Amino acid sequence: MLFDPKMQLVWVDGPLSRLDEFIQTCCVDGKEAHPARALDNMSASAGFAAPEEDGAWGQLVERLEALAGQENMPIVQAGPDAARSPEALEYLEDLERQAAALKQDVQLLQNQRDVCQKGIDSFGHFADLDVPVDELDQCEYIKIRFGHLPKSGYAMLQREYSTDPSILFVPCAEDDTSYWGVYFAPRRQVTRIDALFSELLFERIRLPGAAGTPRQVVENLQSNVDLLDAELDRLRQRQDQLWQQNKTRLAALYASACSLARLAELRKCAAVRGQHFFFCAWLRQPDLPAFEARCKALEGVNFAPDRVLSQRKWKQETGTR
Repeated sequence: MLFDPKMQLVWVDGPLSRLDEFIQTCCVDGKEAHPARALDNMSASAGFAAPEEDGAWGQLVERLEALAGQENMPIVQAGPDAARSPEALEYLEDLERQAAALKQDVQLLQNQRDVCQKGIDSFGHFADLDVPVDELDQCEYIKIRFGHLPKSGYAMLQREYSTDPSILFVPCAEDDTSYWGVYFAPRRQVTRIDALFSELLFERIRLPGAAGTPRQVVENLQSNVDLLDAELDRLRQRQDQLWQQNKTRLAALYASACSLARLAELRKCAAVRGQHFFFCAWLRQPDLPAFEARCKALEGVNFAPDRVLSQRKWKQETGTR
């Protein structure tokens, strides 16, 4: 930090019981006073120490932000005491329980929907195969593999293995690069044929257990997806209602918690000895009278400019003598 010659370092001290009141009155808005760490200019051997820290307010801010999620917190005015109320914390805990329960229900249904959609994506490529899927694994002499084969691999299959009676690949669908289909292999030769298709870059798809033809499976799964979507919409509407009903009160708690968290951060700039605090801050020269007046209005709080230290700091930064 470069110290502008027009900036003045000032010292404030007073009873430790007045520290929070001083910070809230003179420093918390961050517009005039720019606090510096007092212990950097004091000796620990003289008994100066940092004040006790309270990280609870920062944690409360994080809880409220997590509860809001992607929603924008309304801007409201609230004093710091709003977040100190036991009733407010009980209210927050109850709201967190409600929100967590809804979130858990949504996630459960979303997981079920993902499974159904994955099944649709898998079976959909084989919708024209008019064979019950659940009966395929019951074949005594034949193994059946579902998957997709690059068109280059299919061309090689047609060219090199078209006369092999043990190899049969049935295309069911295609895209720009591949054929989706099944191949059939006698159980006694399945190792050889699996290796051959592997060389042709066949990628196997393991279809989840289902009953009926692929088309019937897709239709049943789509019905499940439609039901799950309707229930998910209902739960998300409940989530939105919960937010709309509570956002104003949550915003007041958030404003209060942010104020207290800011206060806790500024307390770290102070030095303490016994029951007395010491605080230093940089101010622009024009702001000094108003800042001094606010300090002196607080009972027991003293104000003093430190011209020597500020000049020394300025010379150190600029290299002047």
